[in-house]
Amino acid sequence: MKLYINARFLLQKRTGVERYAYEMCRALKEIGADIHLICPQSGEINPTYDITGFNIVRFGWGRSHLWEQLILPFFFVRKKNYTVISFTGLGSILVPHKIMTIHDLSFLENPQWFSKAYYYYYKIMTPLAVRTSQHIVTVSEFSRNEIMHFYPFIHQEKITVIYNAAEERLFGTKKQNNTDKPFFLAVSSLDPRKNFDTLIKAFKGLPDYRLIIAGGKNRVFGTSDAIASTEECPSNIEFIGRVEDQKLSELYANARGYISPSLYEGFGLPLIEAMMSGCPVLCSDIPVYHEVCNNAALFFNPNSYKALQDVVQKFAANETSLRQHLIAQGFANSKRFSWHDSAKKLIDILKNL
Repeated sequence: MKLYINARFLLQKRTGVERYAYEMCRALKEIGADIHLICPQSGEINPTYDITGFNIVRFGWGRSHLWEQLILPFFFVRKKNYTVISFTGLGSILVPHKIMTIHDLSFLENPQWFSKAYYYYYKIMTPLAVRTSQHIVTVSEFSRNEIMHFYPFIHQEKITVIYNAAEERLFGTKKQNNTDKPFFLAVSSLDPRKNFDTLIKAFKGLPDYRLIIAGGKNRVFGTSDAIASTEECPSNIEFIGRVEDQKLSELYANARGYISPSLYEGFGLPLIEAMMSGCPVLCSDIPVYHEVCNNAALFFNPNSYKALQDVVQKFAANETSLRQHLIAQGFANSKRFSWHDSAKKLIDILKNL
């Protein structure tokens, strides 16, 4: 069986789902899988992806969902004994031999967080893709339960959890904090479910604590007060926009702690990146974060900015003891997640199709 990867993501910036796709491709190649990455001819491959050694196939014009749904299927006309894997989402509903990935179903749980175009596209297309896929991959038991809740017609045996992992080559070396201006760190796209309204409100009331927020805006999301008011933040809060991986690694390594106040996630990859970097984690008390973090984080109610203030002050008051405890617990917890293991799990799925 010939294995193709829907690699439209190679033309896009590397955010969460693109990182998952790229790292799964790297891991598959490293364990010896013969994979072919197929992407549009239009546009340049983003230089942040190292594609050395990959079999890249360029086919068809366009680079949007139209390419995925209407152009890509022509590549597989008359082809037999193949499987196409889409790591970033739906894949083409017209390609019968495929595995799709559902990272989360936040657009169904909280449609107000998204643009109307995004919401209606995925509301219509997701069940069609689910029904026409041979198997579904998701990134947490939480998301698996969400899929079964919203699409009860799916047999549970058709869904497999394949976790994210941190990139050890980037985040695997713990470093000493060497900044003379200690700061807390948040890393995320600036969309409503990341709950930056609460984060900013909390730090406005904590003027003695510095916060750096790394991340960019995305047009698929609705707006929030935090996004609209980034120009009006107090001096202890700094937005630095999207950063490259090397800079991100340095931020994790030098932060006092990593804070994630998200209201909803499918996994939460930055939590594991922070833990692997030796950065203590303070995060929302939501089910998926308990699944990902175990006991390696300080949890707080994401609906209360005062609860966030309390956990920051608790951490700061006991930083000498809490920091080392959370670093040790976090580093051990991060070892539960491995791209190598995730790739092997996918190969097992393919063998059983």
